[in-house]
Amino acid sequence: MGRLVPITIGRAFFIFLCFIYACSCNKSPLAEYGEPFETIMQTDTSLFRSFNLGASPAEIKANEPKGLKEETRDSSDNVDYLFYELSADSSTSYTIAYYCPNNKLDNIETDIYLLNEPMAADLFNSFKKYFEKKYGTAKTAGDFFEWTANTRMGKANISLADESATYKRGKLTLVIHDASEE
Repeated sequence: MGRLVPITIGRAFFIFLCFIYACSCNKSPLAEYGEPFETIMQTDTSLFRSFNLGASPAEIKANEPKGLKEETRDSSDNVDYLFYELSADSSTSYTIAYYCPNNKLDNIETDIYLLNEPMAADLFNSFKKYFEKKYGTAKTAGDFFEWTANTRMGKANISLADESATYKRGKLTLVIHDASEE
C-alpha cells in the first residue's frame, strides 16, 4: 500500500495559488472593463463584437443569432440593414444597427441604455479606456470622443458619446464607420 504524504500549509498554499492561476487564465481580456462592457463588445480581436468592416450580412446574422428585429433589402435584393435589440443584464440594454450597402458592412451604430447616469458614466469610462489602450488618445468633436483604427479594409472611425444628460437617463452612443466615405 502507498504511503500518504501529509499536506503542509506550504503545500496547501501552493495548490491554492495554482488553482487561482488556472482559473484566471481563462478570463477574457475584456473582463477588466466590467461585465456589461464585455457582454457588449464580446471580443477584442475585431472592431466591434466579432465584426470588422466588410463583413457580409450572412456573417452578421450567423454571429448575432438573437435579437434581430428588422432587416431591409436594397433594390437588388441584398441585405442593406440589420437592426438588433439586446440586453447585457437587467440594467443594461442596447440596440445595434448594421448598415451593409453592397452587401458589405460599412457602418455600425449602437445605442446603450442604462438605468441611470452614474452607470452610464462608468460604462463610458470603460469604453474610453479600452479604445485609448487599443487606438491611442482620442480626439474630441463636440460631445464625441473619436479614434481611428487601421483595419484590413482601410481606416475606420470610432465615435463614442455619453448622451445621458440629454436623455435624462443613462445613454451611450457608439458609432463605427468606414473612414474612406468621408
